[in-house]
This record gives sequence, C-alpha cells and structure tokens, in this order.
Amino acid sequence: MNTSEVRSTRRLDGTDATEVEAFERAFYRGFEHVTHNRLVRWLWDWDHEARRLRTRIPYADQQIWVMTERTGDIWAAIAVNTRLAQLQGAAFGFEVPANLREAASAGRVCEFLTLFAVGDPSLNRKLPLWREVFPDLQAMGFTHALATTSPRLLGLYRWIYAEIVGTTRIEGEERVFLQFDLSRTRRNPRV
Repeated sequence: MNTSEVRSTRRLDGTDATEVEAFERAFYRGFEHVTHNRLVRWLWDWDHEARRLRTRIPYADQQIWVMTERTGDIWAAIAVNTRLAQLQGAAFGFEVPANLREAASAGRVCEFLTLFAVGDPSLNRKLPLWREVFPDLQAMGFTHALATTSPRLLGLYRWIYAEIVGTTRIEGEERVFLQFDLSRTRRNPRV
C-alpha cells in the first residue's frame, strides 16, 4: 500500500465496541502468521474462531493509536498500558525496575503492549506510529516506557535508545525487558 493512501494517526475509542472489534481483527491479522512464537500465543487472548486478538490489559487502562487506510481499515497500531494496574511484562516474570518505581507510582511510566502492521511487517510501516506516539505520551505526562520483545527485534529498539533491564527464558524462548526514556528516544528514525 502506498502511504499516500493512509490517513493520519488517531487514537482509538476503547469504549466504542465497533472500534474495538476493528482493532482486535487487525491485531489478529497482524500476528496470525507468528505461529512459531509460543509466548505470544499464551500472552494474549486469541479468539481464532472470530479472528480477534486482544491483550489481557483492560481497554480502560490503554491508549491505542491506529493508522488507517482511506477505507477506514486499520493497517497499523500501537497499544500502550497507561495505567500500569497490571504489567503485561509480569507474565514473563518482569516487574517495574527499581529506578522507575517512584515515577510509576506517580503515573509517569507506561508500557508498550503491542506494535503491529497488517500484511507488511516492515519497519517502514511501523515508524510513523513511533513518530506520533512518543510526543503524545510525553504530552500526557509520561517520562518512561517499558516493553518486552524478542531478541529478533532488539536491534531496532536499541537503535532508538531502549535500555535492556532484564532477560528471561521461558519454554526455550527468550524475552527481553526494555525501558525507554521518552526524552532521549529518537522520534524520527530513518530506515
């Protein structure tokens, strides 16, 4: 798809059932090909029959940014846990790092739950979201973000200044726990 066919990024209304369904269907399409990754298969709530996927973090605790085609179909999204009542990374045994606990208690730490693009998982499809989301999170008062990733994507996150704060191995698969200082993170990375 040509990026000129894409509308600007917007935030999803997590209280609108129609928007949530569209997000969950796009989320499913974004990850249905990841059959080799057992950890994401049990981390998230998969509804294969309905072809929908959701995180286990309630929508009331998330902000979701989506990019859509002119048709309105979601082709890329990033979901962020903005409340931290639950930490998705806890499923891998991670917890808020000691150096961020005070900031987390003050509501200044969030957690990236997912980042995906439908049909084309290339970096080019995802970078526009980073450019929009990081300044939005800072404007919302967040100073840091947490995330988990597979080692395969670690290079990208390190390139945009993520710091490794932990690693674990579960059922033979490695997961890396990251923290981002939102004031230091590159917002305009070039591919």
